[in-house]
Amino acid sequence: MAEEELLIKAARFVGLDGVRKSAIDLALSYCGIQQCSPLHNNGPEVRDTSFIHIVRSGKGVLKMDGREYALQAGHAFLIPSGVKAQYTADKDDPWHYMWVGFSGLMSEESMAMAGFSREHPVRSVLNEQLLLQDIEGMIETYHLTFTNELRRNGCFFHFIAHLVEDYQAQGTLAGESNQQCAQYARKAYHYIMEHFSEPIKIQELARRFGVSRNYLYACFKEVYKVSPKQFLNAVRMEHASSLLLSKYLYISQVAHQVGFDDELAFSKAFKEYHHLSPTDFRKQLHAHIASPMKDNP
Repeated sequence: MAEEELLIKAARFVGLDGVRKSAIDLALSYCGIQQCSPLHNNGPEVRDTSFIHIVRSGKGVLKMDGREYALQAGHAFLIPSGVKAQYTADKDDPWHYMWVGFSGLMSEESMAMAGFSREHPVRSVLNEQLLLQDIEGMIETYHLTFTNELRRNGCFFHFIAHLVEDYQAQGTLAGESNQQCAQYARKAYHYIMEHFSEPIKIQELARRFGVSRNYLYACFKEVYKVSPKQFLNAVRMEHASSLLLSKYLYISQVAHQVGFDDELAFSKAFKEYHHLSPTDFRKQLHAHIASPMKDNP
């Protein structure tokens, strides 16, 4: 990270002094991963901790507050503390899930920001693999040492943050968040248009804007109907087709001017987009330009 950028971020961090410190009142209680047997049942019971379960495969049913939810792979469900609930694996296709149990004054607020509530305890997740990595990190630090406790808590807070970002990435937040989503999409659009000739990675672009890659992807796709990577590729390929009008530019020079260091990688991308190699595209282009001249007396 450049020194100037680091200093700017450090100055911003000082501004966080006024943020209330109750955010620490969120603690990990349990976590795990389980492949259930057919009709494996939990409850009905009331627990003093809240639980988030994420279904990795298979099916099952959650019963809570007089309602029944049919769940399958890609679903996540919340069981708040103090609420009687029962959940049962499917007879023919029992579920495989992972879970995290937690408590604290910030539990309800954190879950609301992640898209869960007692009234709406079920939603889908986009990036189950990222959440799995967080839980695996918690599980791997099972030894009861001070350093492992710090690592577990780090993985746990990453898990909560990823849940919130996953929810935001689905575009389900209303009002200000939707406007913010559109702003990020426009920022990415203008940045790509101005810097397409430079090496651009969507992960780094998201980091520049202070959001996750998944969130930026979802915002851009919602506004422009294509992914940031697809848009970047389209801008580069269309610009490259204009540059190929010149007979005096080598293919390697065209590649470099649209953000490719590798001529072969550029040629492959160009052919996938235009269905012609850069050389063949140039020949066809100049053939079309020359053909009217042949017809003239």
